[in-house]
Amino acid sequence: MARKPVLEGGKRDEIIAAASRLFFTEGYENTSVRKILNSVGGEVGMFYHYFESKEELFDIVADRFFRQYEESFRKMASGIRTPEEFAERFLELYDTAMKQYGRIEHSMHWTIRSAFHERTVQALVPTAAELLKQFGASGKYPMDITAAKATADLSAAIHSKSFAAMNPEEQKAVLVSLINDNLK
Repeated sequence: MARKPVLEGGKRDEIIAAASRLFFTEGYENTSVRKILNSVGGEVGMFYHYFESKEELFDIVADRFFRQYEESFRKMASGIRTPEEFAERFLELYDTAMKQYGRIEHSMHWTIRSAFHERTVQALVPTAAELLKQFGASGKYPMDITAAKATADLSAAIHSKSFAAMNPEEQKAVLVSLINDNLK
């Protein structure tokens, strides 16, 4: 018999919120379905009424996290016409994101940090592809590959010690240079 679709809200959202806290602080492997249910006062049958597996629940937690992140990146990129303008706006968004991340990073399990970093890069690729098209990218690779490379380049730069030590104008110059390298 097929499962009925479950609407948003109520106990389902409590489970998602509890799972989010536990996944972030204890990691995926150390968060059991039982631990999640204990934190919301639920039974195993209730969990499987809402979710097929812990993996599905983790995907929902990650999707909710990244939906907000992707939207803020899309808004930031809206109306940008030049790599220089992108670098300025991106640095503002990056500063805001790092302040938010800094509040939770110390309690975030390393496995989650790693998975979310990779997913962050992937989440930005569609918007990066649109921007690169606007900037006139005509590389030898399909646009999704070019955008993935550009996004990975930017990620590597902004997460380096050298970048952190630069002043904002130097950071902007690095970002513009990396973007221009991906336009060829």
